[in-house]
Parts: sequence; C-alpha cells; structure tokens
Amino acid sequence: MSGTPGRRDVLVSPDPPQVASIELIRVRVPLRSTHRSSHLTESARQSVLVRITDVNGVTGTGECPALGAAGYVVETIDVAWSALSSDLAPSWLAGRHGMSIGAPCATAAMADASLDLWLRSQHRSLADWLGVDPARPVRWCAVLADVRLDPQTTLDRAREAVDSGASMVKLKFDDPATLRRQVAAVRSELAVPLAADANGTLDPRSARELDDLALTYLEQPLPVAAGVESYRQLREDTDTPVALDESLTSLDALAWALRNDALDLASVKPARMGGLVQAANAIALCSKDGVGAFVGGMFELGVGRAGGLVLASLPGCSEPTDLGPSQRYFDRDVVEPLRTDDGGAITLPSGPGLGRVLDEEAVDLYTVDRLELR
Repeated sequence: MSGTPGRRDVLVSPDPPQVASIELIRVRVPLRSTHRSSHLTESARQSVLVRITDVNGVTGTGECPALGAAGYVVETIDVAWSALSSDLAPSWLAGRHGMSIGAPCATAAMADASLDLWLRSQHRSLADWLGVDPARPVRWCAVLADVRLDPQTTLDRAREAVDSGASMVKLKFDDPATLRRQVAAVRSELAVPLAADANGTLDPRSARELDDLALTYLEQPLPVAAGVESYRQLREDTDTPVALDESLTSLDALAWALRNDALDLASVKPARMGGLVQAANAIALCSKDGVGAFVGGMFELGVGRAGGLVLASLPGCSEPTDLGPSQRYFDRDVVEPLRTDDGGAITLPSGPGLGRVLDEEAVDLYTVDRLELR
C-alpha cells in the first residue's frame, strides 16, 4: 500500500524498499535512575538501532528495545541481535521480508525502519500518514518502575512527575503490602489518578483484595500462564478495571483476549506487536470492541519513543501513554529529546518519517557493537 491508511479496518504496511544496505548498531545508554521490576534490574538501557538505506540513498531507522535479560518475554537483547544479524537483515537484503520466530522486537525494528524510510521518501510524517493531528499534545503516565521504593521516595517521585506534567502515576509492585503503603503516601498529598502494574505476580485472591485502592486500572495482575479464562473470571469478581500487558504477545493474542472478555484495557507495545503498523491495528481493534487502550513502554530510546507517541495520539487510546519525555529517563538520548509543552503534555515529533534523526555523536558514545551488511 502506498497511500493514506484512511478508515480501513486493517492498516497495511507500505511496500518494502529496494534495500542497498542495513546497519545494526547496539548501544548501551545509562538510565537516570535504576529500573527494578519483579523480573529485571537495569541501570542502563541496551537497544539495537536498525538503519536501512535504499538504492536512492534514503535512510530509515527503527529500534529494537528487547530486554537485557529474560523475564516475561524470552527475547533478550542478545537474542534480538543474533536474529537481526544472522536472519532478518540478510533476508531483507535479499528481498524477503518475513519475521523471525521468537524475536518480535527485532522483527518490529526492521518493519519500523522500513516504514520510516518509505515515509521519508514520500516526504511525509507518520502523524500525517495515520491521520493524526500533529498539534495535539499527548498525555503521559509517569511509571515508577522501582518495586522497592519506600513510601516517602514514592511520594517525592510522584510529586516531581506531576509537577513535570504527568496526568497519571503508575506504581510497579510485586508485594501488595508495599503497594498499599505507596498508594497511601501518594494520596496523602496528591490528587492524581493512580494505576498499578503487578507484572503477573498476583493470584486471583490477592488481586481482588486491591479493589479498595480504587485504582484507575490494575495491569497484568495474573501470570501469562493463567490464561484468558482466569482473567475473564477475575473481571467478574473485581471492581478494578483489568489491563493486559504481557499476555498480549501479538495481534492474534489480543483478538483472542477480546473474544473471551479477558480485559478492560490493552497495553499496546509496538515492539512486541511487530511494529507500529500492527500496533495501530491493535488500537483500532480495541476501539471497535469498545475496550480501552494505551501505548505501553519498554524504556525505548528516542527512536522507538517517537513512533509510539504518535500512536498514543490515536483516538482509540483512552488512557495516558507510558512513554514520558526523554529527559525523565536519559541525560542524553540518541536523538533530539522528546519534550513537553507549557502544560506538561508531550509534543509530537515533527518532520518526515518518525520525525527524529540519530545524533551521531551520541550514538558513537554509546555504541558497543556495530555491523553493516550490503
């Protein structure tokens, strides 16, 4: 497809370009504060930048934000690098544009780099192609990702986020008692909507017992292995809206969850869904079913963050995105930072494609491996 997606039920990717070269750049960018979830602790964000150049010299960039270690997904950054260098990049050079089984983030990075390239060749922005108003600011949720925060530190970080423009605060946790203390601390001084993310660490009983916290939503309370029937039963037994995250490994998985009434909200992560086009289809599918959605985050750098923010401005997104401004996470990003307006909302990236060009000096500073294929 080579036009505006318009109002079709299914958005189709543009025809892939005739590729001249593909560059893979593995970077390690220090985080401003430690990310400590129930599965993983990181002080720096590793990611793979994919740069595709066509025969006319036009270049597009995508990002593969796979995790540093196996947790709720098996695709680590090492797995993604291997898939990109030994499978996906050579295949795309040969004109075969499939996916790598077990490496959705790597596959998404290739697809998004190709989309960025095509949009740049057409002198169009992603926002324009999706029919999004580029002047519409994006509301964002501050995710407090350290599950070990004490109540006072939780309040301090929540206050800082709200002062910076966050319209919601999300608390990651793996212990309900700790969550209760954190919620009480925040609500003692701030009147801000609160959500919580259990990353699949609860059982049905402990999830139901959180109803009195009056959360905007509870994200991934049960393990992925619990299945859609357990989530459907939990929704019947609880008053708190249930958001699915780790359970939504693909567009098909989302469709299955919707058919089985297993969720109130979907956390749509482009890298996990197979790229920006598939993520846009996921948001549209939720909207068609009357289910809310928001764009989740994987601590993307500015490349992946830019595309996700455009998706977050689609009308099907009912809750603030987890993608905050770059300066909350990195002292120096690999692209021009994504910033906020006077009201604290994030301004959409402007310019062709994803609206961001790599800062070559920063990329060189953070690069730990690089490979070019022609």
